[in-house]
Amino acid sequence: MEKLLAAAATQSELARIPGGSAANVVKGVANIAGANASCRFVGMVGADATGAEYRAKLSAQGVAPVLLESDSGAPSACAVCFVTPDGQRTMRTCLGASLELQSCAQLPDRWNEGCRLLHAEGYCLYRPKLAREMMSLARAAGALTSIDLASFELVRNCKDSMLGLLKDGLIDLIFANEEEAVTLCTELGLLPPAADGSGAAPDTDAAVEAAQRFLLSPTGGRCKVAVTSLGARGCVARAADGGQGAAAACRVQVVDTIGAGDFFTAGFLAAYLRGGSLQQCAAAGCASGAEAVQAKGAELPEESFVRLRAAIESILAAQPAAGGAAAAAGAAAVVAATMGAGAKAVNTATLVGTPVAAVTAKPEPVAAMV
Repeated sequence: MEKLLAAAATQSELARIPGGSAANVVKGVANIAGANASCRFVGMVGADATGAEYRAKLSAQGVAPVLLESDSGAPSACAVCFVTPDGQRTMRTCLGASLELQSCAQLPDRWNEGCRLLHAEGYCLYRPKLAREMMSLARAAGALTSIDLASFELVRNCKDSMLGLLKDGLIDLIFANEEEAVTLCTELGLLPPAADGSGAAPDTDAAVEAAQRFLLSPTGGRCKVAVTSLGARGCVARAADGGQGAAAACRVQVVDTIGAGDFFTAGFLAAYLRGGSLQQCAAAGCASGAEAVQAKGAELPEESFVRLRAAIESILAAQPAAGGAAAAAGAAAVVAATMGAGAKAVNTATLVGTPVAAVTAKPEPVAAMV
């Protein structure tokens, strides 16, 4: 990681931004909901400048940082994101001090006080004991739980951990992109093999539907809501009660895609917690993702949030809110806990001649609360 950061710094100035999937979601909800939400982020950082900066920048985004500090000498977690000229990105991560958070017993008392939603990023599945403890405690407190599957590799590598949580009914809402949904379908054999015996990959739309139906099934995933983002095609959401929603992607100029999926999730959850229908939530998610791809790095400027808040208000006013979010509607202040693989301080750099590099210094968290 030191070598990667040093190489990027020779070609462009790095701007540090707090990131990580869980942190991006909680920042998004905090900025969209404003005074209507109380947001917290729980995790572990190193005793270093990155950890201190991360605390300060989360606070500036309206998120209360509940961050343990390692005394082992491990650095705060960090990720570097390389972005190609067409806005696509890849990442490399050093987890550092974040790996030392292994149990809820390490967390301060009342870390989940007032929680209405616990949102987990998929990388928490690499620490299944911690994920199960936090989801169980959230459920016991009457909170909803949600998870974003994070990557197709994680779906493949952590399948057993994920299925254990699903089959025990610990997940209410589950988010995936189409690649993750197809991987889940393939790994679980949810569709019959190709009739010609070629072993060809299943049709994407059929695989997404099969994955969602499994996740919603009372004998499968036992979720209330399954949401799949489809990139430039928008998203589709289904509920166990038969409700459905879909929205087209907004046509905008893409700067980079860092955090776009996280902000999609933030927009969806912000609408869901206000009692939005699946259709409204899907539209709110796509509006949020569209703002994210127009900004560099996983942080939006205030003018983007001004537009986004207005757009979501219009979406929610367009038809009566109904259905899927009834359990969460009506709360004056919402506390959502976001469990993550990491709190990330993101740095952005433009590499001369080729890609943009976003370097994410990330105090890897366990939980964040919105």
